[in-house]
Formats: sequence, structure tokens, C-alpha cells
Amino acid sequence: MPVILNQKIRIVIGALLLLSLSNGVYAQSTAESPPGFYKDLFMSSGVNLSSRRKLFAAESLGLSYEYYAGKDAAIQNRIVAGDDRDTNGALLYPDGAPRFRMIYVNGGGATNHGKSLELSGRQTLRQFFNAGGSYCGSCAGSFFSGRNVDAATQKRLGYLHIYPYNTLNTGMKKARVGHVIPEESPLLKYRKFGADNYVEDIYHNNGNWMSREKGDHLDKTEVLAIYDTPGERPDLGAAIWAYKVKPETGRVVNIGSHPEGVEDGERLALTEACFMYCLDGGGVPAVKAELVSGETRLMNLSTEDKNPAFTKIGDGQFHHFRMVVPTDAVRTTIQLTAETDVDFHLYVRQGQLDLDRPADFQLTKPGSDKILRERLEPGVWFVTVECATRVAAAKDETDSFYVYSDSQDLLNGVPYRLMLDQKTRRHAPRVSGSVVSQNKEPSVP
Repeated sequence: MPVILNQKIRIVIGALLLLSLSNGVYAQSTAESPPGFYKDLFMSSGVNLSSRRKLFAAESLGLSYEYYAGKDAAIQNRIVAGDDRDTNGALLYPDGAPRFRMIYVNGGGATNHGKSLELSGRQTLRQFFNAGGSYCGSCAGSFFSGRNVDAATQKRLGYLHIYPYNTLNTGMKKARVGHVIPEESPLLKYRKFGADNYVEDIYHNNGNWMSREKGDHLDKTEVLAIYDTPGERPDLGAAIWAYKVKPETGRVVNIGSHPEGVEDGERLALTEACFMYCLDGGGVPAVKAELVSGETRLMNLSTEDKNPAFTKIGDGQFHHFRMVVPTDAVRTTIQLTAETDVDFHLYVRQGQLDLDRPADFQLTKPGSDKILRERLEPGVWFVTVECATRVAAAKDETDSFYVYSDSQDLLNGVPYRLMLDQKTRRHAPRVSGSVVSQNKEPSVP
């Protein structure tokens, strides 16, 4: 759905674009932002990784994306783990939810890259995945997601362990390999690879693989592609594999080789299919709480408070709430208020939280305050609050990372109030306007 920006933000964006042209700084991607997120994809091209700035599959798929492509650990870690200006970092919203739908990690040196992130950066990436963001990595990026390598018994320091198994070294350097796409591979839902389901001439350099014959991983790992490397260690082993066992987490898609560096043909199609399957494996939307008639919910806490049920909303983010309309309800009022100059949207859906279908009611006019008064059918409903305004972003002068213009403090979240009032046929006089905040008892202002 289109993002509606207020006039002030439009002016800021225009000024940034003019500044970028005059200073040789390139503007952000024009791809449309996905509903409920800031952008589709963040590419990690940082310390001890290939400094890739252009991701062909993201561009051909029309995905919005940003990256860090430099060797400065301080800048990298400020982007990932946050600082005083953006306490939650670029990857996360203030409540710990993923700000991008997916992260892609390039090849390079997995262990040294992980150590360069420090514990705070690795914990941020784990939080990203556990809260529903998907992960895709090639070669080093594939190693980095795992537990350790080969027969090592301990978790490797510097790895993420979100794929909770050891991966295997291929022992192959600067080689060209083929991939067989099995008939049951979900990649074939997205792209076709000729009559033979075969992709040839894929670059491979010290990548990894997984056994298809033995190991604790077998019943929880999906094989997406198989190595064709006769006489070599990984022959007939998994070349691309996926992992997702909990609805609330993202999906891991690991690629042992390097199809991502090719901008056309079947190798591009293979990378596209991996990205699409990864994106489709995002976590189910989290519901903050159940709204109660007569109470006003105050969403005003910060990241540091570690109470996501009452934390402020970020740029482009959705907050979801559940409510029950009783059988004797004659009118339901939902009121959203915010003392800020950003655009909020309000969506109300009956039955289930299915974001792929249009809302039964949607209030998307510019401005922060919204109110819905309707006679709703009895049953379960879901209320979604969207902060439709997003920060303006432009590449820095080195073309290695993005700089945000955030006059509204969107990165640290915008506070708001959400009130539910249900008038029923047996409605009795009561005190209205009670406030529920920070898990304290309701208080009457």
C-alpha cells in the first residue's frame, strides 16, 4: 500500500535529494516499501565480508534494500547494534521486531566477521531472526548462521547459532560447480530451471554443504539444491538448504556457493528463488495484547524499558491488537491519538489477522488521530496501527552505508494512545478513560 507522508517529511526528502545531487551522494532505492516494515532487505557487506554494494537479485525482484559495505567495525556496529541516536539499531524496531523483512550476508570470513560485530551485534541478529526476520547467507554467510563446522563439539564463538547444526567444509577453492534442483524443492514454486532442473557454472570458494545421509539436522532441514561435483567431498550433498521450525521466527536459507554475483540467466533465477522462499518464511505477526472496553492503552515506552507490549511504534511498523465484540454490542468505538506530526493508519479486520486480504475498515487519511465508530458483528477482530511515515535515507559520501534524516525521532519510536469503547444493550454508567500502561493497574486520570 502507498506510504502517505506529511508535508514536512516531503520537504525533508526533497531537500535531501537536492543535497545528494550537489554532493555526489546517491539517493536511496525507489522500490516501494513493504507494508509493516521499513524496507525488504538489509545486505551485510561489512568487516571481513565482500564489500558488495549491488545485489542483483534484490534489484531484479524490485526489493527495497540498504546495506553496510565497509571495513570500519565502529560504523558497522553502530548501524547494527545502535547508538545514542538510534538505540535499537537499523535492523530492529524499538520493541525488538524486525525492521527489514530479511537480512542477506555475503561471503568472506565468517568467524572474524562475527567477532567484529561483538556480542551486542550478534545478539541483535539473533533477536532479528527470533522475532520473525528471515536470514539468507552465501558461503561465509551460510557458515555464520550455523553452530560450528565439521565435527566441532562446542558452539563457535562468533557464529549466530540460529541454524543449530554444524555445517561442513567442502574443501573446494575457486571452483565451478553444478546444482541439481530436486523435484520437491520449494524453489521450483518461484523459478524454473529448464527441463533438467540444473544450474551450471556456479562459482564456489571454500563454501559449505550438508549431508543428506546422516546427522541430527536431517529431519528439520529442507534440501533446496544438491551439489553436482563428481569425485569431490560435497558431491550429492545439500548445496542450498533451509530451516524453520517455529511460526514466530524467520526462515534460514543457506547457500554454500556464490550464484548471487551473476546478473542474468539461471544463476540469477536461483538467487531470486532463494530470496523469495526466504522472504515467504517470515514469522507470523505478533499480537501485542487484547484491547479491553473502557481502557486506553498507552504505548509510550522505549527500547531500554524492555517491555515490548507497551513500546512506541517505529517507522513503517505495524502494531497488532486483538479485541472481542460481544453479542449484545450496539456500537464499537476505536480511537487512536498521538501528539506528533506523523501519519498514522488504522486497520480493523474480522476473524483472523490475515494481512494479505484488505481490512474490513481502513482509515488512511493524513494525520495522526483516527476514530472508528461502527456496529461490528460479534466475534474476534484485530486492530492494526501503522506508523506510515518513514525516515528519509541517502547513501553517505563513501557509498558504503545509509544516513537517515529523522526530524521526528522515528527511529526511537513514536508514542500513541489506543482506546476501545463498546456500547452494549445492557450498558451501565461507568467511569471511562482509564489508562493501561507499562503493565500497571489501570488508573483514572
